[in-house]
Amino acid sequence: MAERVNSGALSSSRSAFAAIVASLCALATAVVAAPQPQPASERPPHAAARRATRAPAPPRRPPEQRAPQPPAVETPPAPPQELPPLDTSTPPPSLPRASRERMRQCATQWMKIRQEGRTAGTSWREFATRCLTR
Repeated sequence: MAERVNSGALSSSRSAFAAIVASLCALATAVVAAPQPQPASERPPHAAARRATRAPAPPRRPPEQRAPQPPAVETPPAPPQELPPLDTSTPPPSLPRASRERMRQCATQWMKIRQEGRTAGTSWREFATRCLTR
């Protein structure tokens, strides 16, 4: 009984191999029978056919109708004006000495006056000098 199973498996593998060989032969026959591509000299020139469908370019303008070209080289920007030297003979102005709490109170008053629009041309330094010396 074991011989029958082996002989059956062998015959099925031979038939599968024969089917593969037959399909390869059919494929080779189809490739050989297929039409051969035309040589390049007999093919239509595709690029030339595409160019022929485009609209022609507009004619060039005569030189007198062209817009003037801007200068190729730009002029460098002018150097900045020099500022006068700082006067270091006197120390910069400073506010009077005051406690941190007093400074906070003056700042709060200044913000309130400024929001109400009652500064009347007074700067913070002038207001703070008067407020901190009180």
